[in-house]
Amino acid sequence: MTENTILKVQGLKKYFPLKRTVGEVLTRTPPKYVRAVDEINFEVKKGETLGLVGESGSGKTTTGRLITRLEDPTEGKILFKEKDISTLTKKELKHIRKEIQIIFQDPLAALNPHMRIGEAVMHPLEIHNIGKDHSERQKLVMEMLERVQLSPASEYYYRYPRDLSGGQRQRVVIARALILKPTFVVADEAVAMLDVSVRSQLLQLMINLKNDFDLTYLFITHDLATTKYICDRIAVMYLGKIIEVGNFEQIYTKPKHPYTQALISAVPEPDPKSKKRRIIPQGEVPSAVNIPTGCRFHPRCPYAKEICKIKEPILKNVENQEVACHLYDSEYEKSAV
Repeated sequence: MTENTILKVQGLKKYFPLKRTVGEVLTRTPPKYVRAVDEINFEVKKGETLGLVGESGSGKTTTGRLITRLEDPTEGKILFKEKDISTLTKKELKHIRKEIQIIFQDPLAALNPHMRIGEAVMHPLEIHNIGKDHSERQKLVMEMLERVQLSPASEYYYRYPRDLSGGQRQRVVIARALILKPTFVVADEAVAMLDVSVRSQLLQLMINLKNDFDLTYLFITHDLATTKYICDRIAVMYLGKIIEVGNFEQIYTKPKHPYTQALISAVPEPDPKSKKRRIIPQGEVPSAVNIPTGCRFHPRCPYAKEICKIKEPILKNVENQEVACHLYDSEYEKSAV
């Protein structure tokens, strides 16, 4: 790990076993697995926001849950500040929880409906025994509610989640995530369920909080248009694999992978006179149980050649960005002749 790297993922896998039928058990049919995350590697630098994008089912959320250890990895390492946290016990993880937090997509599901807002935000302080008494913890909660623009805090402290709007509930979830003063935050579709106007306000709030608290974000989203406002670098996932990584400008102006090009073409243009060509991949995303051989995108790729069906591409440096595609291999050029 380099000095400014806060998180490094190496060979990370998460396979979910499918339940076998009685007949499959009796015939000793080998179990099948959903390969949600299938040997990915990436790193996040301190102070940056890395966007993790892709279609539904690409493995983005599972990656976030693995990093926060809400899921146990099948294989691989998760190095946080040079310490491997992939094998820590629940007791050992308690110390890491203060530094790594998550903002969930659905605030109504993330908050206990029977717990007042103040109690929900205070709960992490009680778990980690922060604050000498209730009044000190209450003061910390009030300050955090003000920081997420729930003002006056006293007006929201005794309310229940059902009494708030979607945007206000999401601010509560953000407050609860930041009350422990973490250094790394996974934002899992944090603004996906909000109206466009509220979404922009929440994105600006997250940027302000990042600067104020010196945070590092892993920003998970299916909406590439959102990443342009908050992300420094972008990693594109497809069917459990990272297929392209680059900075914001590279991904938006010079996407290398055909799948990334299709995602970028779907981003709406504010200029009504713009004649951007829309690229629509053919077919549906294959099953994560029966993954295609070779390149996982080849059944939907307009440039697929024979080598794409046989050999799986690996991430390699192409013009200062990483891409896993045979288009940039000499083997592809030979097969095209």
